[in-house]
Amino acid sequence: MDFTAILHWFEIESEKMITNLNMVITIAIIALIGWVAYFIVRRWLAKIIVRVAGKVESKWEGLLFDRQFFQRLVLLIVPVVIRSACASIAWQCPAAIVKIVSVWIVFASVMLFSSILDGVNRIYCSYPVSKDRPIKVFLQVIVILLYLGAIMVAIQIFTGKDMTALFAGLTAFAAVLMLVFKDTILGLVAGVQLAANDMLHIGDWIVMPSCNADGDVMEIGLTTVKVQNFDKTITTIPTYKLVEQSFTNWRGMEESGGRRIKRSVNIDVNSIHHLADEELSNLRTSLLLSEYIAQKEAELSEFNANRGSLLDGRRLTNIGLFREYMETWLKNNPNINIKMTCMVRQLQPGPTGLPLEIYCFSARQKWVEYEQVQSDVFDHLYAVMKLFSLRAFQYSGTMPPPSA
Repeated sequence: MDFTAILHWFEIESEKMITNLNMVITIAIIALIGWVAYFIVRRWLAKIIVRVAGKVESKWEGLLFDRQFFQRLVLLIVPVVIRSACASIAWQCPAAIVKIVSVWIVFASVMLFSSILDGVNRIYCSYPVSKDRPIKVFLQVIVILLYLGAIMVAIQIFTGKDMTALFAGLTAFAAVLMLVFKDTILGLVAGVQLAANDMLHIGDWIVMPSCNADGDVMEIGLTTVKVQNFDKTITTIPTYKLVEQSFTNWRGMEESGGRRIKRSVNIDVNSIHHLADEELSNLRTSLLLSEYIAQKEAELSEFNANRGSLLDGRRLTNIGLFREYMETWLKNNPNINIKMTCMVRQLQPGPTGLPLEIYCFSARQKWVEYEQVQSDVFDHLYAVMKLFSLRAFQYSGTMPPPSA
């Protein structure tokens, strides 16, 4: 038996065992340091930061520091502590652990900075200007660039290659990146166009039938725009579709000071006639019509002076006087914006009678108030119509409507 060979074998195995034992002890010490750092930071650091921030007279700390911020701060401090411990350990720390911790620090830093940018966006959204000039799209672009940079740094840490060589090799994957980040790139360009052309603000009421969207804009992001419909559902629209396809933005109506009322009532043509003296005497009592009737009678008397027949002359009609009354009534209605177009006009008559259209703008723009104003107008119209001996057209029970 060769005792020298056996002794040599024991020496080799002992060295391997010592090396493995050192590695296990090193990993255990690193894990213990990381756990202690996590416990201390998670339990005490957040309280310290909140207490210090609370002494500053500002509302920003509540918007800037949220739960996500502290969680990511913990994820950064723990690997920093582990990395420092690795550098101070008497025996050599495994290179793989050092690389993993270094990559951890890189991505944790990006995540923490991303959380800070979210806080900056929340602070910015607390000001009215954020509805006209949202910055979330641009902050998302910054975050994407940071993550791309972090990936490049991580590749450099694991491969040990120079960044210049990595950037040179990245050009070979440009086409693949264009496909992967197609929506992001289109969203970025669309976001810039929307902001530059002032096409969309948070809070705008938009209608986009192609995407079944009809409601208020909740959020404008890099790749999507969220719209809360009036039935409280939420529609998510790709940002680039707002540039590619047409949509209606009702912001112009809200800024104009009026909301259009455009509705007609069909008059039974059999009820249209010249006004008799008795009917005129009743209508003269209206303060809205008395001056107009007197002026119109003087004008018609002068016109009819040289006409021998009633057929050749001009007379007041109930439909004409009704139009004048409704137009004057609208202009005296405080809920109607008289600085905008206001008229009562006839449309092309058809099988359902003569359409008499109310065209004006409500001074109340909110949906419920607007509908109330519009209903009040037509409530009054239908109620006073009979005083002018006019009838609204409607099908009788024995007369079926004409086929389409």
